[in-house]
Amino acid sequence: MKNKTCFLKNIILFVSMLIYFYLVFIGRNQYIFNITYIKCILFILLICLLIFVYGVINNKKEIYKRNIILYITLYFLLLISITFFIGRTDIRFYDWWYKGQYIPFHTIISQLNYGSSISILKNIIGNSIMLIPLSFLLMIKDKKYNNIFKQLLIILPTIVSIESLQAFTHVGAFDVDDILLNYLGTIIFTYLITRFSIIDKIRNLFYTDFKISEKIKKIIFYLVIILLIIYIIMLLF
Repeated sequence: MKNKTCFLKNIILFVSMLIYFYLVFIGRNQYIFNITYIKCILFILLICLLIFVYGVINNKKEIYKRNIILYITLYFLLLISITFFIGRTDIRFYDWWYKGQYIPFHTIISQLNYGSSISILKNIIGNSIMLIPLSFLLMIKDKKYNNIFKQLLIILPTIVSIESLQAFTHVGAFDVDDILLNYLGTIIFTYLITRFSIIDKIRNLFYTDFKISEKIKKIIFYLVIILLIIYIIMLLF
């Protein structure tokens, strides 16, 4: 069963990723197929669910660890999709620092004073939670990342790279407040989830088969595949 599920999982993942790239990155397909943030997030979550169930079927530590790497890779793919492609203008390379906001808290204060509730939710709350999944996955991967300063070595370069590339490609603007919000969100999240030992309990869920019978595991595996296929068909047609 495990060899069969491995082959099937790899085929489904390969086809799913091809379709994802086709919908998001090829030409202007994202507009033709009306691909939104939510649709991309659901797509990636379903792929992660398939990977998770495959890990439960095999119940091996090396596969669980490998799966965490896959989750992180898929997260970065989603991050690139949202920050550079979905609902963005075409990428253009000119005037490296053409526009940007380099004064701390200027954008935050302006949003709070003059922004609508929608813009506040999108910009302030959105930026605060954007890097939380990465923080979470790092802690799942290794206990050493329960320390926010250890996370800093990965999260801060990620944030600065995104802001710099947005300015360089003109799909956005460099804003120091985005960096502050991104990192502040991960600090608060990491503090809360480690302070009450929540992360240790959650980590155990990523390294267990829940003592489910092989028959039930197989049923869940195929149900997830069917769900993913249905979702892809809905996106395409």
